[in-house]
Amino acid sequence: MLNLKPPRLATYLLTINGILLLGYAYYWGSVTYLFFGLLNLVLAYGVGRENRRAIKVALVYIAIEFFLALFYLISGDIYSAVDAAISFFIMHDILSYIELVYKEEEEAEEREEKAEND
Repeated sequence: MLNLKPPRLATYLLTINGILLLGYAYYWGSVTYLFFGLLNLVLAYGVGRENRRAIKVALVYIAIEFFLALFYLISGDIYSAVDAAISFFIMHDILSYIELVYKEEEEAEEREEKAEND
């Protein structure tokens, strides 16, 4: 079993993003913001528990959110810069975590093959 630390920055930022969206849901009275706020909180929990499916879903969701935030930023909504920055740091943390897991699994497979050959 791998002993890696969970992607903490992604967990914290997903939680912050979820709380911000819940604030928007309360302020605007929007069910859409409520749904995405709860989705962020559920993904934050899953990423914190190192659930592989939650990490994959979070990566795809955050990538889409990042590109949409960039489009809004290009169109002139300066407040989207915060959302784009949060999404970028979440993507970076999750991708770094995936890279570490891949390297650890490759090393474990090499050790097993080496032990079988000896």
